[in-house]
Amino acid sequence: MKYAVIGLGAVGSIVGGLLAKSGENVVLIGKKNQVEIIKQKGIKIDGIAGSIHVKNVSASIDLSLLEDADVILICIKSQDTKNLAYDLKKHIKKSALIISFQNGVKNQKSLEDITGNKVISSIILFNALYSKPGEVTLAIKGKMLVEADNSCWDIEKTLFNSLRKEGLDSEIVDDIEGYLWSKLIVNLQIAVTALTGQTIKESTVDKDCRAILVATMKEGIDIVEQSGITLKTLPSIDPRSLIRRMSLFNSTLLKIGSRLMKIKENAINSMWQSLSRGKPTEIDYINGEIVDLAKKNKLQAPINTKLVELIKDAERKHATKSFESYELKELLGI
Repeated sequence: MKYAVIGLGAVGSIVGGLLAKSGENVVLIGKKNQVEIIKQKGIKIDGIAGSIHVKNVSASIDLSLLEDADVILICIKSQDTKNLAYDLKKHIKKSALIISFQNGVKNQKSLEDITGNKVISSIILFNALYSKPGEVTLAIKGKMLVEADNSCWDIEKTLFNSLRKEGLDSEIVDDIEGYLWSKLIVNLQIAVTALTGQTIKESTVDKDCRAILVATMKEGIDIVEQSGITLKTLPSIDPRSLIRRMSLFNSTLLKIGSRLMKIKENAINSMWQSLSRGKPTEIDYINGEIVDLAKKNKLQAPINTKLVELIKDAERKHATKSFESYELKELLGI
């Protein structure tokens, strides 16, 4: 079986690197600068059994290498999904299975509608930090969830057994949509810390930032539930559990908890990483989804609406810290 991993940021480098380490037939597709370095130096992954270095990795910018791929793993930003899907349609065989490892709730449909191929969704519950091409860190350990599908059960089992063997656990679940929306609620937090410039650990022990995170997720849950969507409980980082912990525990207890969870000091979210590199963020596909859902159902989402506005302003300014947490809390009316 041949795998292809498209997108060599933090998630794609970890997943692709571990598949290569496990001995699977895998090609990594990415940008020219990423590919050149990975072909020369391999991929270094910190945070899995200390540090591992995967050498002799097959990497390319050439999409024609997808023509004989049996499983294609998509690890790009959501705003690039549709353009990629049109390119995939030119190169992949109709029997190829596509698995989306992306944030957001609409990538599966976009990929299916454009390519005509079978697409299933997977949810990443770990935090990864992209340092530079070929160097990534697993900053917060967590598993992956993948959509159960009887038509490709053997493929799913083989793929995730290979990743599990290398230290990346997974779980196959029914009703992936409910889990996707729960993960989106969790991800609403990343706009907040992208604006304050805080690490994940710093944000959890900052009283003002915690108040913003709680209010942002509560608003998201209200909009989703009032729109008739049933949320599924995520293992370890379920939004309701996060809200309870942030509301009830003080900074000291949360600091202890972050140590127990082995959250690295430098763990920081993907939206801040995009801002730091002057790249567009996924704000429209995270907080923007809540705003769109609210409008569709004639509801109000003032906090997430304002966060979308502020992140777009930060994109224009290439800002990696726009506010102190107390300033942002006041601006959002919390």
